[in-house]
Amino acid sequence: MRVALVVQQVRPEGGQDRYALELARQLASRCDLDVVAIRVEGSLPSTVGIRRITLPRRPALLINPIFRRLAAAIAARGRYDVVHSIGAAMSGANVVTAQFCNAAWRAIVRDPGLYRRTVISQAIAGERITYRHPNLRAVIAVSRRTGSDLEHHYGPLRAPVIVIPNAVDHEQFRPPEREAPRSSPPRVLFVGAYHRKGLDIAIRSLSLMAVRAELVAIGSGDRRALSALAASLGVGDRVHLEPPRSHIADAFRSADVFVFPTRYEPFGMVIAEALASGVPVITSARAGAAELIQEGESGFVLADPEDVEGFARAADLVLCADASTRARRSLAAREAVRLLTWERIAERTFEVYHRVAKH
Repeated sequence: MRVALVVQQVRPEGGQDRYALELARQLASRCDLDVVAIRVEGSLPSTVGIRRITLPRRPALLINPIFRRLAAAIAARGRYDVVHSIGAAMSGANVVTAQFCNAAWRAIVRDPGLYRRTVISQAIAGERITYRHPNLRAVIAVSRRTGSDLEHHYGPLRAPVIVIPNAVDHEQFRPPEREAPRSSPPRVLFVGAYHRKGLDIAIRSLSLMAVRAELVAIGSGDRRALSALAASLGVGDRVHLEPPRSHIADAFRSADVFVFPTRYEPFGMVIAEALASGVPVITSARAGAAELIQEGESGFVLADPEDVEGFARAADLVLCADASTRARRSLAAREAVRLLTWERIAERTFEVYHRVAKH
């Protein structure tokens, strides 16, 4: 079977880009695979063909439509049995994996500014065309929430929605081999883009917690504004803003709780990575991976991502637990993602390809 996997970037960082990398690695032994992309980083098997499209990374208003057109031309010439697009990377794909729904994000986001509003509107137009294209045979949603968002904003879709969540590297993300004594002060971890993932809420909740903890935030955003916020709340010395990095497994292993008050998150690989590391997760119901959490055991899910007091109470509950409760929660966290392996996700995706190819 000849398959084209279309995505702008393939690399170890990020959610969508890492999904493409891990999926390509697994699919290489199952089919004749070409990756159509602007940027490819991270090792891929030598059998994977790279169909690189040379374009600058910005501006998005020009890059996205040009890439969509050039990728569609490559797919048309390639005589592929299945063309799989990650999001609306191109129109006319047979399979589309929804790692994001721009219409759902626009309904939530605060005023993003004129340029960003224009980019989002363009992305929504592209998604609308993609999910209603006559070539579409299957839509893979990374969570039930994302599938519902697609149906709500773009429905009725031209193809069935199949939920196949993202996975986690269990070799990389795992608890310490030996249980270490709890860090002092306790450590709260946050990973992600500061605004959309709600770092401001995490900082505000830290200031309300009964437990005197420190917050380690790995990500990107307005560092100056968030440092000022922390200082104004009297927790400036307990908030540590660190830049994004590729290897964060050690950060999870040294954390006592993962706090992720995201305002919009179709899945949230960092949630799965925290759980695989045995770390309880406190997140909002707007995260697709919140579906994995057993309330009070592997973590807590708050309905409102702006519920500062709720996040503070939940973090205190986790950090004040006795040793047996901590051990039980750590086990529940690992069990929640035990079946989320990249091999299994690739196997389920390949089953979708078979059904599509026979259509």
